[in-house]
Amino acid sequence: MRTKRLEHLVQLLRFALVSGTGLTLDFILFLGLCSLGLRPFSANAIASATGVTFVYFASVRRVFRYKGRFMTVMFATYALYQALGTVLVSWVVSTLIMHGLHPVMVKVGILPATFCANYLFMRWLTSCPERWVAVTRR
Repeated sequence: MRTKRLEHLVQLLRFALVSGTGLTLDFILFLGLCSLGLRPFSANAIASATGVTFVYFASVRRVFRYKGRFMTVMFATYALYQALGTVLVSWVVSTLIMHGLHPVMVKVGILPATFCANYLFMRWLTSCPERWVAVTRR
């Protein structure tokens, strides 16, 4: 039990490092697009999509130890989850900025929720590769 907890903690820390890199990419792109006059919703959607795509490819094998081959259906599920989440988060970001909050404060404020949701989803996504093989065979 103790070893399982340690493995989980190490996995969580690794995901935090990869996510931190993706977040840095997201932040730089978001702020750059906002400074160029792009609306916050669009800027966040583009920046988030870039960041989460990086996180997927950097973490699926290294963090979650997925050993299988690339499965389009698994990535498509991740992409759909992220697309829906990005629309929701972009709406929240845009709304909060329209109410006068600073873009950096908004992006930082949503981090705990998005980090937890993304970690749990990636853990579920990679926990049972057989589920994706079964879906692919249908």
